[in-house]
Amino acid sequence: MGKNEKRQNKNGSVRVIGITGGVGSGKSTALQMLKQHYHAYICMADELGHEAMQKGTDACAQIIARFGKAVELPDGGIDRNALADIAYRETERLNELNGIIHPFVHREIRRQIARCPADQVFVLETAILFESGCEALCDEIWGVVTKDEIRIRRLMESRGYSRDRALGIMRRQMSNEELAERCDCLIANDGDREELLKQIHKQMLR
Repeated sequence: MGKNEKRQNKNGSVRVIGITGGVGSGKSTALQMLKQHYHAYICMADELGHEAMQKGTDACAQIIARFGKAVELPDGGIDRNALADIAYRETERLNELNGIIHPFVHREIRRQIARCPADQVFVLETAILFESGCEALCDEIWGVVTKDEIRIRRLMESRGYSRDRALGIMRRQMSNEELAERCDCLIANDGDREELLKQIHKQMLR
């Protein structure tokens, strides 16, 4: 299994697979296949991050206390655009925000793992798996990778991005080489769906 020859089983009898990879790599297709063919439980960390900002959560209250009324909506929720304007201006402020959101996300992931039946594979998807510390929750980590030109084409066609915008986003994310160093295996999503499914099946048997 690459870095970890034997699956770690950190979560008792529940197999937890972390799925990561850059934008346009095709993680969503891999997730669909895991759900359809292996009945995997899919957990999207980004969605949990959005839940953290909902009115009434401890994380929401902490964000308003830390970043001020400028990020608070009239109903008590978070104005995510205003928050992004502040947090992404300086690394220190982004680290502050992540220091609030990431623990919330980790707690929710652990809660969902605890509820997952032992015979069901739990799949955690996030593009910032290593950056957020989520690798500590996984038994194994798969990196979904695709050639840069294919990623650019997908982003231009599916999201309407310009080539420059696609490249700008990709430069801020882990390269395929970095993923190869840190993941237990790489799933190459350069071919057709049949080839992708074969690779997934091979890893699921390990």
